[in-house]
Amino acid sequence: MQTRSLVAEMFIALPTQVWILPVAGAIAYFGLRSAARRGQSGSALQALTYLLLLALAIVPNGLYALMPSLVDNGDLQAAGVALPNYLGRFYLDAFYTFAGWASAWVVRSKFGRD
Repeated sequence: MQTRSLVAEMFIALPTQVWILPVAGAIAYFGLRSAARRGQSGSALQALTYLLLLALAIVPNGLYALMPSLVDNGDLQAAGVALPNYLGRFYLDAFYTFAGWASAWVVRSKFGRD
């Protein structure tokens, strides 16, 4: 079973995983803005926002990296194609999620009037 290298997978998956960046930014911006408006009672909403960001970073590529048996790659193996390196995709997902959260934080601190 041959897989692509970690770095190669990260570069190959850049365009297909870029959707995570704006989704993470939107989740962080609106979730944390709503939590800030609610004050002390918004802590549950803030925790939910961070749980959603964590799920966005981990599911599905983090799970596939931990448990490769969850993925049915029989067709790829039969064709002799290199299997995806899910650890590289997980790292990319985690980076995009963090970058989305950071960009939402910058936007909220510079332009937000909560």
